[in-house]
Amino acid sequence: MSAGFKYDLVPPVEQEERYDVQTGIRRRGPFKLDTQNLVVGSFLPGFTPIYADLKNKFAHAVINVRVIEAYTSGTSIKIAKNSLAYVGMFIGNGTKGAEVTAIDKTNKDYDVLTIKAAFGESIVKDTVLFQATAVDGLKQKYVSNSALYERVKVEDGIVLVSLLRTAAEIEPSKLVMPFSENDKANMKGWFEFNE
Repeated sequence: MSAGFKYDLVPPVEQEERYDVQTGIRRRGPFKLDTQNLVVGSFLPGFTPIYADLKNKFAHAVINVRVIEAYTSGTSIKIAKNSLAYVGMFIGNGTKGAEVTAIDKTNKDYDVLTIKAAFGESIVKDTVLFQATAVDGLKQKYVSNSALYERVKVEDGIVLVSLLRTAAEIEPSKLVMPFSENDKANMKGWFEFNE
């Protein structure tokens, strides 16, 4: 090692073989990533759920969170680390919802969402909640029709990304970002989840 240089870069850890790569078909042309509410300098992992605006060539990250501990009442929900959740967003499950008022990322094993009011019903472990259009949690804001082809860094300005339109033998347990039931239903026939 040369004098004066300190190499302390830790390579990013990503699980590979999330799907049968031979079945992956990409969408034509690059898409412009909508970076609103994404943290500049962070990375979106490969196979993040994406809503692709095919006419205008925009890609919107679909924000879903996986609940890692059953929720019964209160204003705290424990979710898996590295979600794209942000303060001010609405989360829902199709019948109930809540507004996120704070996110505590201090625990190394999970994050804690603080919600404005109680969710209104119990949530079982491993449920995937989606970003909702309103506090009632009835309608998902963006429903996935694609997946991010490869890892991409969120930067200021224009970020161009490649998207997958087809993939088979997807292993949900190996995905960093979860897909909601609405996403899976919308992608049926093009994306095959091993469930």
